[in-house]
Amino acid sequence: MSRGLRRTIIAIVVVVVVVIGIIGYAVAGFAYASSRVAGANRSLNTVVSHQNSLNTTFKDMDTKFSGLNSSSSFDPKAARTLIDQFVANATSAGTAVDEDDASLGTARASLNEQQWLTYVSKGMLDKEAQRIDHARKGLSNAKVIAADYVQDGQFLQAFLDAVVDLDTLGTQSANADLTAAKTTLVTMKTHVDNALKLSTAPGLPTELHDLMVDFQALVADFGKLLDGAASGDISAITAAEQAVEKDATKISGYNFDKISTEITAYYQPLVDAFNSEMQKATA
Repeated sequence: MSRGLRRTIIAIVVVVVVVIGIIGYAVAGFAYASSRVAGANRSLNTVVSHQNSLNTTFKDMDTKFSGLNSSSSFDPKAARTLIDQFVANATSAGTAVDEDDASLGTARASLNEQQWLTYVSKGMLDKEAQRIDHARKGLSNAKVIAADYVQDGQFLQAFLDAVVDLDTLGTQSANADLTAAKTTLVTMKTHVDNALKLSTAPGLPTELHDLMVDFQALVADFGKLLDGAASGDISAITAAEQAVEKDATKISGYNFDKISTEITAYYQPLVDAFNSEMQKATA
């Protein structure tokens, strides 16, 4: 075999080996990248599947506040039970969001593994990374909403505790059980003070802070009424009765439908941002 032919054969073999190597690299890289994308997709699809349940939790706030409007059938104890469930749901939503974000963070990181092998599939990996980034941005909004809802729900728990106390206080006063009424009033003051502290939670309008200030006045005036009744001081009783009636009128004037609308307006941009980013993640 001539030297020229030998060199030609060697050159051809080298080219074939290089071409096969490139093809093998590309195939292996594409297969690896595809497996990373498939894994990321599974995590993303799981997160997206939670979107409806999160939106259900977000809508629940409207129902809870509008349901506080006074009516003959309003049951503060039953409402307290519903609020307990609302707080539990919001807490669970926050936990689920944290778990979803962690899983997406892991999936996102996996897309950057073995970059020397996946270079030719960079476009596919970048697209998947962008989808995950949108989902995580959506989850950041959901996390804020869930955390704020827990605080709002805690306000409602304290507020309803005060309303339950007020209902009990009314029954005890009507039965002239002054000793029991004074004990209940102490408990009510604790609940009212707690609700006042919680009334500035995110998303709660200033009306709720004003409402609890009026409740504090009611507690103070009711205490004067009970003291006057215990001492038999008619003038003190009359003055306290007028003050209590004035406090009650102010408290009954709050419109929880309006308050609910204001809370919805506060949270709606966050909810919309969450759904918008999730939509981009599934595009």
